[in-house]
Amino acid sequence: MDLISRSLLLLLLASGSRADLFSKATRTKADERDLRNSVFDFIIVGGGTAGCVLANRLSAAHDWKVLLIEAGDEENVDYDIPGVPTKDYRPILWNYRTEKNGFSCLSRPGGSCEVRTGKVLGGSSVTNDMKYTRGHKVDYDGWHSAGALGSLDWKFGNLIDYFKASEDNGDYDTLVNSLYHARGGEMRVQRFKNIDRYTEVFTTAFSEMGLRTVDINTNAAEAIVNHQFAMANNTRLSTNSAFLKPVKHRKNLTIMTGATVTKIMIDKQEKTVDGVMYEFEKGKEKPAYAKRETILTTGAINNVKLLHLSGIGPKAELKKHNITTIVDLPVGLNYQDQVSTGGLSFTINDIAPVSESQVINDFKTWFQNRNGPLASRGVGQVSAFLQLYESVNAPDVELSLEGNFIRSDKFMLTNISVHAAEETNLPLPYYNLVNIYPILLRPKSKGKVMLNKRNPNYGRPIIQANLLKETEDLDTLVDSIDIALQLLQTKEMKRAEIKLAPLDVFPCDRLANRDQWNCITRHYTKAVGNPIGTCRMGENATDSVVDFNLRVHGVERLRIVDASVMPTHVRGGIFAPTMMIAEKASKMILKDWKESNGLYNDR
Repeated sequence: MDLISRSLLLLLLASGSRADLFSKATRTKADERDLRNSVFDFIIVGGGTAGCVLANRLSAAHDWKVLLIEAGDEENVDYDIPGVPTKDYRPILWNYRTEKNGFSCLSRPGGSCEVRTGKVLGGSSVTNDMKYTRGHKVDYDGWHSAGALGSLDWKFGNLIDYFKASEDNGDYDTLVNSLYHARGGEMRVQRFKNIDRYTEVFTTAFSEMGLRTVDINTNAAEAIVNHQFAMANNTRLSTNSAFLKPVKHRKNLTIMTGATVTKIMIDKQEKTVDGVMYEFEKGKEKPAYAKRETILTTGAINNVKLLHLSGIGPKAELKKHNITTIVDLPVGLNYQDQVSTGGLSFTINDIAPVSESQVINDFKTWFQNRNGPLASRGVGQVSAFLQLYESVNAPDVELSLEGNFIRSDKFMLTNISVHAAEETNLPLPYYNLVNIYPILLRPKSKGKVMLNKRNPNYGRPIIQANLLKETEDLDTLVDSIDIALQLLQTKEMKRAEIKLAPLDVFPCDRLANRDQWNCITRHYTKAVGNPIGTCRMGENATDSVVDFNLRVHGVERLRIVDASVMPTHVRGGIFAPTMMIAEKASKMILKDWKESNGLYNDR
């Protein structure tokens, strides 16, 4: 930051931005105008799931000037179609990979697993499976640690209102339970009305196995779930479309896309954040200043990169890159991602070939009246949550279903590779193969995220995910596969002539039974892409990055608001919990700056 910019910033923070101060601190009227436009009350770094919610809530205070910076671009209308699998569209993804190790992803390309998160306004709420699952009471209650008073606010009973704040539930049978659900929020959630035959077949088969259809968001331990999805009028809702687009006209809200924040500007003496530097074209940077707070919402991987580059992280790690440590914190540790495996696929034999004209007509139907097959997620609308062990009265695994269409004559549906079985060929409602992904909801294995060794500024962060490092994680997944295979013995599945797909599972093909599934799980591991924990909240700077108000330890005017602050996973996706965290954070910020007369520094 040059001397003129620094002088202006200090004057702004101290004085309230009088015109004569601008003229004293700038050389020309152009300088004055440029600097005036670069000063905000709040800067939100990342326009993802949490960032869009925060931008909505903070800009509702009309005397606050808010800047939202997002590296990706605006959503495309194609992403609104529920039947389109946006998780495979690379231009709107951060396409990261885990490091190669000896216990997972062994037969994936390069011996590593992909980790995909959203790089678009709305973030992963544009690229996820749209499911609205919150996790279980025991997950949030587990974030409380004895003696840490601040952690009491994160017990489930104190969080339910923050879930309900943004919820607009469209299913009346669910709304009956008003303790858990509400109407009137920005995020519409409801079930799809378009349910195909095989969704009903799998639902009936699960019920034959003793499971009941239950609302999983009422702290159920086991359930068949006919999911509620983030959508309105059969159209996907992201936090961008639900929270940001309706308020983008606000004069006090600036939304900047295609800009990447490269550094947090920190006064090293005062340990106070002044703002950020962002790159809007390759090699061209500009500053933006925050009079009140800079808020990071870029997720469990990108937060780490930005904090490390700015001098916040483990001292020994930063030293490797010749970065001066401003605050020594365990940023990047405690990385956790939910994990699954490929290789468990069922064939459906009586599906007629899908013609190109049929798909085109179905797209026309959706665009004209938001109806037809594309107004659904196919067989992915149902899944089963299983409690495998008695230690905790909560689910351990979700058996998640996803349809795929294999372009092959049904008589040749043999020796398909696991990769081919997973590779999406058509929209989700068209399928002749059902992949069952057993998702480990509460992994024990933990890893870490670090800067790229060769190119810390522009290289992909190093993700040592350590998936399946703990044998307990492997055992839980394989136990759930044993249960999933029991589906084949149900009357309903036999009647529908659904069978186990004859996949080529080399090098596990010579093994049998549990040994084979142990091998398949280690070789065909899948990272679910729900990373958390790298900026975990806690009471002290030794084992956490932020306090229970989500303020970064040891530095003022910097907060982190997304899934990276979660100490452990919840038993579901991270979409709904991330919205909840943003709702709670917005109330914290309002309290700090409005109700406490701006005495933010008085901790």
